Amino acid sequence: MAAGPSAPPLVVSSDQLMADVTVLSADDMQGRAIGTEGNRMARDYILRRFAEEGLQPVDDDYLLPFTAAPTARRPTALEGINVAGVVRGTTHPDRWIIVTAHYDHEGVRDGQIYNGADDNASGTAALFELARLLRLSPPRHSVMLVALDGEERGLLGAQAFVRSPPVPLDAVVLNINLDMVARGDNGILWVVGSRPYPGLVPLIDGLAQQPGVERRYGYDDPAVTGRNNWVMLSDQGAFHAAGVPFVFFSVDDHADYHQPSDDAERINAAWYRGSIQTAHDALRAVDATDDLDLRATRAVH
Repeated sequence: MAAGPSAPPLVVSSDQLMADVTVLSADDMQGRAIGTEGNRMARDYILRRFAEEGLQPVDDDYLLPFTAAPTARRPTALEGINVAGVVRGTTHPDRWIIVTAHYDHEGVRDGQIYNGADDNASGTAALFELARLLRLSPPRHSVMLVALDGEERGLLGAQAFVRSPPVPLDAVVLNINLDMVARGDNGILWVVGSRPYPGLVPLIDGLAQQPGVERRYGYDDPAVTGRNNWVMLSDQGAFHAAGVPFVFFSVDDHADYHQPSDDAERINAAWYRGSIQTAHDALRAVDATDDLDLRATRAVH
């Protein structure tokens, strides 16, 4: 008997990624700083795209508002809003993979708009594309896609999320964080998290190699501090501190990092597609693994 037709490959669309990242990093978003009108406009766009791609709200609402208390360096409270949508798993609906990307950026300074195309409209746009592919081929584990607010002010949205999680943190298999995933100007996509969670290595090593995207492990050596250790420098840090395993995909800083010139037209669409295909394939590899317990492999230093 002849074999039936195989399922079409789950391929990330560079056109859709670029369409979304261009909208999110346009001048009218005013740099998306937390608490601003531009941030609200970006959030409205995220809500629309989540609904279009079939994500369901967490409980009854996509919105997870939070208040960040004043600090010595920031004397006033900040109000922020995370946006979360879910795809329920077909086999393990009570076990979760949480994919995060912050949608806020630096706003407007001295009359210049910091559009933040790579940082981090790129990760936010990837959430929509991952949602589309999850709709085409539902996952076995439940997946929550979360656009986090307030990262640029100190991981505020991620910290609020882990303080009041919508699902039990001990039911979370892995946090996949995407922050600056479009500008691989040197061709390198960094995979951060293999030192604290060495159980990630066989999963990542088994991924197909994307053209022009060089995967490297690094920036997670506990003996290194400062800007050369990325474990706590983006939203995965809040999850890690709460005991949730993570993998963080990111690129090296480039000339447009935190500059008004971080615009969508500087993104190489083909490389960006390969970067997000890697993240998607990592998500599928984790989803395909029954009884994965990366906590059990956490390295002690």
